[in-house]
Amino acid sequence: MPGPDSARPVTRRGIDPSLLVEQVRTAAPYVLTTDWGGDRRRAYLRRLQAYAGSALDAAAYFRLCCSAHWATAGCFVPTDVDNTIRFKLWKLEGVSPDQRLAMADVVIEALDWDYSPVTARTARLGEELVSTHEGTWFSVAAGAYAALRAEAPKKAAEVLDVALAEARREADLFRRLYESGDALQTLKACALLAHNYGDFDRVMDMWELAQDDPLRRLCYDAARPGSPLFGGWPAFAGEVNKRFLAAENHRHLALRQARALRAKPSLLLPVGPFYDDWGERMARELSPEGCGEAVRALVDGWQRQKVKAAGYPRALAGVLAAFAGGFSRLAGFIPGRDQRLLRGGPLRAAIDVPRARFEARWANLLRRVSAPGPRAGAK
Repeated sequence: MPGPDSARPVTRRGIDPSLLVEQVRTAAPYVLTTDWGGDRRRAYLRRLQAYAGSALDAAAYFRLCCSAHWATAGCFVPTDVDNTIRFKLWKLEGVSPDQRLAMADVVIEALDWDYSPVTARTARLGEELVSTHEGTWFSVAAGAYAALRAEAPKKAAEVLDVALAEARREADLFRRLYESGDALQTLKACALLAHNYGDFDRVMDMWELAQDDPLRRLCYDAARPGSPLFGGWPAFAGEVNKRFLAAENHRHLALRQARALRAKPSLLLPVGPFYDDWGERMARELSPEGCGEAVRALVDGWQRQKVKAAGYPRALAGVLAAFAGGFSRLAGFIPGRDQRLLRGGPLRAAIDVPRARFEARWANLLRRVSAPGPRAGAK
């Protein structure tokens, strides 16, 4: 029996699959060269490695797009298939009802994909974690639900149940993380949950779900400050993010110019502004030329910021602390204007804040926002 790649292709509204795989190679070359073993949760990464240019039906193309986006969502240049997997493919003329059901099964399966090797944007409580990848998943789940709620209500209800379970899991993980007293991991989770529930909202709006729609009623605006949904924990995360973290976790466009940072997953950007360890890894793992390229991108990015965020100086502090030969040697790989900024002035002042003092200051920010009370009831 022919495999999914040999099924009848449909007219696509999106990038050619071979070009998509090449974009993955450019953005995250290690995805296509690493031995991912036999773990079923990493099959999506092996799928990208195995693609050899064959024709794809709608469901197989959808799977390939999701695989590429999961593989690159944590890197500096993610593939641009967001709207393809959230909206366009579900609306594409010529896609059969059976194909849409198969696409929904991919969505449900994708919640279990192991993204840990391809992102550093995580918050952890023991072995449990949350990342911006769950926001990507929420967005395709909302698309699947919206596309199928009239045509295949049973499958739509299945997607809804899985999405609600994930939303509850993240809220409960966040509550337990906050109660653990690990302030830095809690702050990271605030940024991640605000992103994830925000992605959920955006796709519900894209599909124009009615106010009384079950998904919208149960999940929409969960991270809006004051929302009671899921015990109020996503709203708490949203408030902390809005007040303190939003400026630290933007699109980091300036860092795209440092191609050296794409070489290995250990150099993926973590949740800001806690970048000291990331900067130290740059200094240890990049060549002097590559480290100089990364430093130039960080300085350029900091200069362009209207509101001077704290993250880039922390990365630079890590580089300067770990670069072999110190600043005098690093100076040979960066232009004079950047050397001057690193020697004195506001940027140097931010770099010189001791890490322990910096992190303690950020940990104290959590005390400025009231956490949900014990009577908050989870939806």
